[in-house]
Amino acid sequence: MWKTVLRPQSPFDVRAIRYVRSKPFLVRELAKSPCGIRTYANVVDVPKYDTEFDVIVVGSGAAGLTAALTATLSGNQKVLVAEKTKLFGGTSAYSGGALWVPMNPVSQAAGFKDTPEQADTYLRNYLKDEYDAAKPMISAYLEAAPAMVKFLESNSATQFVAAPTPDYYMHLDGACKAGRTVLNAPYDGRRLRGMVNQIRYPLQGYCAFGSLQVDLLALNTWRQPFRSWKNFSAVTRGVLRYAADRVRWGKGTELCNGNALVGRLFEKATESGVQLWNNAPAVQPLLENGRVVGMVINKDDRELRVYAKRGVILASGGFARSAELSRKYLSNPDWTVSPRGNVGDGLRFGLESGGKLPAPLGENAALWSPISILRPPKGPARSYPHFATAITKPGSIMVDSDGRRFANEAASYQDLGRATHEAGVRVSYLIGDKRHLQNYGMGMALPGGYPIRHLIKRGYLITARTIPALAHKLGIDPNNLSTTIERFNDFARKGKDEDFGRGDGSFDQAYGDFEVKPNPSLAPLEKSPFYALTLYSGNGITMYGLDTNRDGQVLKDSGEPVPGLYAVGADSNHFLKGRYPSGGLTLGPSMVFGYRAGLHIAKQ
Repeated sequence: MWKTVLRPQSPFDVRAIRYVRSKPFLVRELAKSPCGIRTYANVVDVPKYDTEFDVIVVGSGAAGLTAALTATLSGNQKVLVAEKTKLFGGTSAYSGGALWVPMNPVSQAAGFKDTPEQADTYLRNYLKDEYDAAKPMISAYLEAAPAMVKFLESNSATQFVAAPTPDYYMHLDGACKAGRTVLNAPYDGRRLRGMVNQIRYPLQGYCAFGSLQVDLLALNTWRQPFRSWKNFSAVTRGVLRYAADRVRWGKGTELCNGNALVGRLFEKATESGVQLWNNAPAVQPLLENGRVVGMVINKDDRELRVYAKRGVILASGGFARSAELSRKYLSNPDWTVSPRGNVGDGLRFGLESGGKLPAPLGENAALWSPISILRPPKGPARSYPHFATAITKPGSIMVDSDGRRFANEAASYQDLGRATHEAGVRVSYLIGDKRHLQNYGMGMALPGGYPIRHLIKRGYLITARTIPALAHKLGIDPNNLSTTIERFNDFARKGKDEDFGRGDGSFDQAYGDFEVKPNPSLAPLEKSPFYALTLYSGNGITMYGLDTNRDGQVLKDSGEPVPGLYAVGADSNHFLKGRYPSGGLTLGPSMVFGYRAGLHIAKQ
């Protein structure tokens, strides 16, 4: 692509060029212009764009990398992934790496049974009146989900493992006991050599000693390193490898969970010729006759006009870090664990290009989670999301500032978030005893006897020998807190929570501890010392975004696609409009519709 410009030939040319630029229709007529401009300037052709690709992907999370790989491997496309920050992986690198993919070949090979009809029935029963509006996107998802897994695994871009976890509402017809959610096998980051340092670190609390990562399926081994010789050997090997990695690479190189997913996608993208630019924020879309034809990208302090022959895929991670957009579209915009670069660039680019936002999702506009905050002496505060980890385990409760429970603490995080908002609670406290901390951990305070003194010193973890003393430290009425815990302890011993039904649901039980009887979600708080974390109502990622069709094309107000523009992941509106009936329904749709977008753009 080229544009015609004027090259000055004499001191008079500046005025001449200004005149011609103000009247573009004269540019190609200079040779016969009656105003004599041809005396002072000539016409030359220079590139209209600084560089050219078939596809530009904005963002490097699992959605963007899946789209990039699909376009490259299925259509031999020349693809650029532009990452705004120094590190690749986006929110996906922070995550547990779970994907909800019914009928996936990994789970079926492991013996789990499922059908498209059964999965569709489950979603229909869960969504009820909202099902018909979501049906086209649901059909596209169920059709492409197993194909996406097969495509990436057959190209060595992923290695999934069937997860023994159920759908969240097992009482509904069509729910599946296990197999629809897949996790990621650990990945040897040494395969990336020096580039392993370009993968975004997991959140503190999801790793130990800075960057020692642990597979979610191996958590029990690391929680109880001295329980058996097998556990002790596994943990010792892991720590020794980590020590060696720190010396050679500066970080742990056994990548797990979402980090493992990003590592494999990153390796395959590099191997397949995808260009990966970091520190390269997209600035604005380039349009010609209503079609998106590229992006202005800031690279090495230069604004480059980058042409995209087939189109642009927005995968910038949503807007959770934008105070303005969060206040506008989220019912509870306080805290987030989303990376700092996720400030709504994709939404802005989509709207500038003629795309539209659907009706606001309200309470479903984000994936909710209580968040604890560590404030170190220097540097930014560090956030930890309390999803289905220790917060669901027996031996802990959540209370408000009056020292009273307000919800089922072991409910799915989306349900807990809604209940927290309905109760008007913005700050709460997670209370646990010594046994709970030792067995399951509390946020960044890891289980199994790992060091916690630094967390106590910094005020992240608060401890006391008695419940009244702990209440004083938290600024809670001691009588209220003592009464609440005594009542809860009575429920726990009987195995029945008469206030909020904790332990009754399938999610509560699945994420409890089956060694605890009579209810895997309930245990009394009675072992001194006692511990507390301050929790803030927050979110992990936004789920409200640009309106798209089944192939990820951004839609106009008319319902027609914006030519050349796609949006996936948190830049697109969630295909279930923020409803969350099972684990992996943020990362799963990100990759499934990233796959569909990559296929569609490759066929253009």
